Amino acid sequence: MGDTLWSTPAIRAIKNKISHSQIDLLIQPQWQSLFNRNKYISHLFFYYPQWYRQLIILPSLLKFHYDHVFIFHANKDIRRILPLLRFTSIWSHQYPNAIPGISEDQVIHIDIPIHGILRRIEMLKKIQVPLNGTSMDIFIDQKNHQNALSYLKNNNIKPKEFIYLNVGGSLPHKQWPIEQFIALAKIILQNTSLSIVFGGGPDDIQRINSINNQIKQERIVFTRQRTLGENCALINKAKIIITPDSGPMHIGLALKVPTISLWPTIGFIKSTGAHGAIDPMNGPDYCGPLNIDNTLSCVLLGNFFNKSNIVTTSIYRNFNNTEVKVEPYHLEAISVDDVWEKILKFL
Repeated sequence: MGDTLWSTPAIRAIKNKISHSQIDLLIQPQWQSLFNRNKYISHLFFYYPQWYRQLIILPSLLKFHYDHVFIFHANKDIRRILPLLRFTSIWSHQYPNAIPGISEDQVIHIDIPIHGILRRIEMLKKIQVPLNGTSMDIFIDQKNHQNALSYLKNNNIKPKEFIYLNVGGSLPHKQWPIEQFIALAKIILQNTSLSIVFGGGPDDIQRINSINNQIKQERIVFTRQRTLGENCALINKAKIIITPDSGPMHIGLALKVPTISLWPTIGFIKSTGAHGAIDPMNGPDYCGPLNIDNTLSCVLLGNFFNKSNIVTTSIYRNFNNTEVKVEPYHLEAISVDDVWEKILKFL
């Protein structure tokens, strides 16, 4: 989701500089609700990895000849579509071998590590489009807005009088432990009048149910089976969102909801099959909040794992080809007290 929302500052910049431009966006359908009401976009086209489903959108795409095509983020399966697009120029910031069909001279080479948002904006220099801020955009439609209000009313919660706790994470090492969420919820209930909404994505229902079985309070609500658009609208009504590095973190930042983001320092390294230090390129400096006021964002880094399961040898080489080793600070956990301290600063 972050890779998708990181494109919105670039889209806004193009429209701001070239107000009469037609901007069409090719996205996977699960991200539709992030762009449905985006006032800078003319058309949304939905992309599927399967070749036979890609054929469905070709007639719509072939109606237009594009002056410029910018690949903000794509996988190799887009190679079937690119030769059929009609355009004058095409640019990508991903390495040439990442997308077959993109040549070396069509790649914007960025020699120093920069945030994902800035990588996309860097491409716009090719058409003399200047920066128009780095904040991400999400526009909530009226249907989802009303849905969120009704949901809160039915659960006796008022807007901006609850904290949204996102229990999910796309990978196990991005999932803050369930017992930590439970302990944090108890502190919030004991020390404030705020309610708590536990949420997550479709893959997080088991974690939500586990928490539900261990803590039952009138001021706690557990959300399940909500659409992405409905979750965006609900998060928009929160006083604070507390979330690991995940899609809801980007939603909170885009909607300017005070966001406490939890970033793991230890992860599972596929190349070695062991747990080790996470590449800084996947950390908050390059994937997290960018130019966001400290009244709206706070970052906490720490280990989510049991220390006994962690190796202490070097794991990989980072952007500058230097070895990254597990250091003592990587092993320090994010405690409930750490998060509570940050909550107090937002209240």
